[in-house]
Amino acid sequence: MDIASYSSDSRAVIKNAKEVAAAFKHPEIEVEHLLMAIVRHEGSEVESILNQIGKSPSFVESMVEIHLKEQSSRATARENLTVSPSVQSVLNQALEEKSKLYDPLVEPEHILIAVFDPKSALSPYVREKIGITKEDIYKSIAESKAVEEIATTTRKTVEGEAPPEGKKEVARTLRYCIDMTNLAAAGEFDPMVGREKELQLTIQILLRRRKNSPVLVGGAGVGKSAIVEGFAQAVIDGTVPKALQDVKVMEVDMGSLVAGAKYKGEFEERFKALIGEVVKSGGKIILFIDEIHTIAGTGGGGGMDAANLIKPALARGQIRLVGATTEEEYIKYLEKDKALDRRFERIKVEEPNIDEAVRITKGVVPKYQEHHKVEFSEEAIVASVKLAKRYLSERNLPDVCLDIIDEAASEFSVKKEFATDKIPTVASQIEEIEKMLGDCSGKDPEKDKDDFEKLYAAYDSFGRNVETLKGYWGHRVQALTGETQ
Repeated sequence: MDIASYSSDSRAVIKNAKEVAAAFKHPEIEVEHLLMAIVRHEGSEVESILNQIGKSPSFVESMVEIHLKEQSSRATARENLTVSPSVQSVLNQALEEKSKLYDPLVEPEHILIAVFDPKSALSPYVREKIGITKEDIYKSIAESKAVEEIATTTRKTVEGEAPPEGKKEVARTLRYCIDMTNLAAAGEFDPMVGREKELQLTIQILLRRRKNSPVLVGGAGVGKSAIVEGFAQAVIDGTVPKALQDVKVMEVDMGSLVAGAKYKGEFEERFKALIGEVVKSGGKIILFIDEIHTIAGTGGGGGMDAANLIKPALARGQIRLVGATTEEEYIKYLEKDKALDRRFERIKVEEPNIDEAVRITKGVVPKYQEHHKVEFSEEAIVASVKLAKRYLSERNLPDVCLDIIDEAASEFSVKKEFATDKIPTVASQIEEIEKMLGDCSGKDPEKDKDDFEKLYAAYDSFGRNVETLKGYWGHRVQALTGETQ
């Protein structure tokens, strides 16, 4: 273990884990001892992360303590406790988490992520009782840091010394970017299905020495951004070549770059500084610009725009950029600039055919089912694709069929809730009407007008509620009553 890669807080956590193991008279430092040391340590981001997830440090500590008390003491307390292989594995994993989050040193929060990694040896009892997943921690970090999670240390490293642990501050220009790898780690993206060829081409181009900036060109809704999201997820999963395994995929928010520019040339200054930050990263940051054609003509006029600012870095291969735009916009804005066009490698993204669209939809639909708390049959999924292609041919698959599924699930959820609220009312009205019918049995409508008027009013109200139910839940009402249209 390279102790220089760990912050003073992390080193204190490891030391405290030894004390925890000694207190319980255990011969080895296990993952649970490490977890208890993490939540007990003050001054780190762990307390904030746990509170944001909804699990207080005291709760986590109590669950771990219950487990440790159940483990028999197998040795008397001694100073030279050994570190178990499972803890070594967690600490090595923490190094990887540090790299993924682009932090200079391993902090207690990185060790926390590694502890709750599905591959760690954390006790199933503790894992189940605490109810925290690795994705929960990533999501908490993503939400707290938002677009400002990329940090740099405030002091410069003195030659021959370890980097000082100064207060972290947000890199001034990277705040105009969104960290897609962090969002991927938090499980924010839909899975990428059926675009393996395009993803492979994107990776191949990014690994070139020159002309290493691909542009995904295709119609609106064919899944260009989904390919970039899939690449960010592949980086997190470690399923990309080694040269790309520790990169950050940062989406440039062009709106934020332009917004609030108070004087002429301020946008150009921001964009140039952003490019400078990416160049200084030494290839560790890959930019993504959606609607990349907007870089042509974005700026303060006088022929100076984002495209002209980015050309030198692209020509030297100092930055890697992934773009996305439509065929028409590419031809209109980028292709006519021959110098800029030469620096990009175009990847054509075609609309998937029916079979491919069905496969993509099947892969993504679990996210919609989880969100809406509904389930789609295979027939419904296939129908959404075929009907979208037949009746909404002006829009592209798979986006249009996913919109149909989203809308159908939303309507289903709303009507189900309304219908569920109405059913008890209708059930009580049926009982009331049955009682009234019994009371009116054998009576004369002319002589007992009051009783029959109450019956008619109750039946009228019942009829209106049934009509409302039919509107919400029509096919199910018809099935129950045997009605046909």
